[in-house]
Amino acid sequence: MRNNGGSALVVVIGVAAVMFVLTGVVYTYFQMNARTGLFKMNRVRAAMAAEAGTALALHHLSSMESIPQDGTPFVLRMEGDSAGWIRLPDCGSFRVVIDPVNGLSGLCSNGAVELRSRGLSGDVTRDVELRAAPAYPSSYALLTDNGIPDGYFVDGRIVNGPVHSNGVIHFSSYSPDSTDDPYASMISTTGNGGFSFAGAGRSDLPHPEGSSIWVRPYTRHMQGVPYWCSTASEVDFVRMADHFRGIVTGSVHSDGVRINAERILIAGETLLFKVNQTAEEERLDLAGVNLIIVRNGFSPVMVKTVVRPDHPLTIIASNDMEIGGGIDGGATGSGGPLGLVALGNIIVPVDPDETGDSDWPGRWKIETDRGFLIRACLAAPSGSFKARVPYLPSEQTRITVTGSLVERTMGRFSSGNSGYYLGNTWEQGLGSLHPPYFPMLGRWNVFSWIIDPPEREGSQMEDDRI
Repeated sequence: MRNNGGSALVVVIGVAAVMFVLTGVVYTYFQMNARTGLFKMNRVRAAMAAEAGTALALHHLSSMESIPQDGTPFVLRMEGDSAGWIRLPDCGSFRVVIDPVNGLSGLCSNGAVELRSRGLSGDVTRDVELRAAPAYPSSYALLTDNGIPDGYFVDGRIVNGPVHSNGVIHFSSYSPDSTDDPYASMISTTGNGGFSFAGAGRSDLPHPEGSSIWVRPYTRHMQGVPYWCSTASEVDFVRMADHFRGIVTGSVHSDGVRINAERILIAGETLLFKVNQTAEEERLDLAGVNLIIVRNGFSPVMVKTVVRPDHPLTIIASNDMEIGGGIDGGATGSGGPLGLVALGNIIVPVDPDETGDSDWPGRWKIETDRGFLIRACLAAPSGSFKARVPYLPSEQTRITVTGSLVERTMGRFSSGNSGYYLGNTWEQGLGSLHPPYFPMLGRWNVFSWIIDPPEREGSQMEDDRI
């Protein structure tokens, strides 16, 4: 009996020891699981906080009129402590550094910034680093507010730069396949606008089922954003027009030169202008001048170039502006870009040679009875770019805008086989430089996004490395 009792005691002690060990293992296991779960939860929350920081920074940037010119990084500050940490309800905190990108070249360098956002939850941090660039009026080959009507994106139409419209963009084609179908390298519209295809109606695809239209380059557009986007945010044309109007009225600070003139000629380092045909020719030295504000009452101001300018320049007409012939504003980096802005319309006038009317003599005459090139950034944010008489010249000729074209409503240039054929080609240099005093549009395009990037010199988030 004593042997049996001793054996039972040994068994009980053994079972108790095993249970103690198992309890310890289970406790340790659950503790490890709890720590792992907490770490995972904090990791997710920290990442969400970092992403929220980039979204808030982009929203903040969209409200700014310009990027600080000194290029100094700065912390986004709202409610939070002096170090710039912003707390989210039940989701950690974040801190964002906005760093204007200095010395970056390429298509996305114009006003670009680097956003470095650090999210914190518990003792876990996650970083998001992205680069983004603002859109300017000159960022588009064609930018309109009230849609792109039937007759523009048809067979043979090629636009080699970004296109956007707040309104409906219409497409049509007569070829059964993609041969010669309309081409736009990047194109976007809004949810209130949309893409409309002849015979097929509205579609969010570059080739609706059963349609003969294949918007080129089709395979790239099928990749979606940024090449093809039907849900882009609106460009605020009122804000753009108010910006230029503020410069003209003086409510926006500018260092521009103001003149009264009926016709002006850009002649390299000199601006020639006349108040009327019989007035004396006046000269303005353009050295150090990058903004000209021209008034001519309620009458239009005619512009031509004799010699391309030697530095970037913007000319703003307080009412309508007329393009009296070829415009060579120079390529970006080679004299340009040249910005031509009208608070009214930008008009191609009738050449008096077409009508037999008299004209100003010599280099002041209007020369629009033949095809010509406009190398400039045209902007009529409250009006249109159009021909004064759409059926002249009697034989259709071509006008090509090499640069960018912004108009609230697309104007008319032709009637049947007469008038002008308008071509658009975007100058890629405008991705790195815009004409003076062209505003940011409140839209920011993100072109790189890295989560938890490797540490590199100059990108730390510490207070002393802002």
